[in-house]
Amino acid sequence: MDRIDVSNVRKVFQLKPGQHVEVDGRPSDRVLVLDGVDLRIRKGEFITLAGPSGSGKSVLLDIIGGLTEASDGAVSLDGRRIIKPHPNTAYVFQQYALFPWRTALANVEYALEVRGVRAKERRERARHFLALFGLGGFEDRYPNQLSGGMQQRVAIARALSTDPEVLLMDEPFAALDAQTRELLQGELLRIWETIDTTVVFVTHSIDEAIFLADRVVVMTARPGRVKTVIDVDLPRPRGADIRASAEFNEHRAAVWEALRDEVGRAQRDWASAAVN
Repeated sequence: MDRIDVSNVRKVFQLKPGQHVEVDGRPSDRVLVLDGVDLRIRKGEFITLAGPSGSGKSVLLDIIGGLTEASDGAVSLDGRRIIKPHPNTAYVFQQYALFPWRTALANVEYALEVRGVRAKERRERARHFLALFGLGGFEDRYPNQLSGGMQQRVAIARALSTDPEVLLMDEPFAALDAQTRELLQGELLRIWETIDTTVVFVTHSIDEAIFLADRVVVMTARPGRVKTVIDVDLPRPRGADIRASAEFNEHRAAVWEALRDEVGRAQRDWASAAVN
């Protein structure tokens, strides 16, 4: 059953006055970021979006989340068109987006507070999800008293505390060191495998895309389109040792083969823009 239906989505951004880009050798004040994106995402599926910088991955995520509107085409959730943020969708950003004046516990509680959950229940749920991410005992710490990895754990716990039907994640581990990043990937999968949440996860890391996903969606260089969708048939649950397997390496080669030309095209476009 399809949970998310992306149909012929196109997105054009209007540049500020005086700015322009070269389009077919002519200056233009409009940038075509996404062009005819079609994608079906099943209920409970973990999808990763991979592509070169500028391919519109984050823009597509924002459209799915109702944070920005498509110029053409449509996105629907369970058959209903998305035109604004949906109450059953949660978002985790690259930056932790925690309230600095709230403790870890109070940050997680906030997502439940705005939904009208009573104080006792929201405190219990917040403690439960912090404990799931190994933050038991850190409930009273403020964000500036936590490491980057711990802050991102709080942000993910806050998102999951509302039992979202859809979880959108925009490079949430990109700012972390390699060891913390792999640890959080494993923790995210461990918890996701016990719930029924559909996840759409943007990443620049091929290894991360493969390790997490049921399917890797490879985007073209700008304007972004779906170039190919690669099924990841690795067994679950997935441990860190799977990264050393021959099957993982085969998937890595397949994703890189799909990405290589797009990365090269994006770099040539950047070089041309710099010269002009």
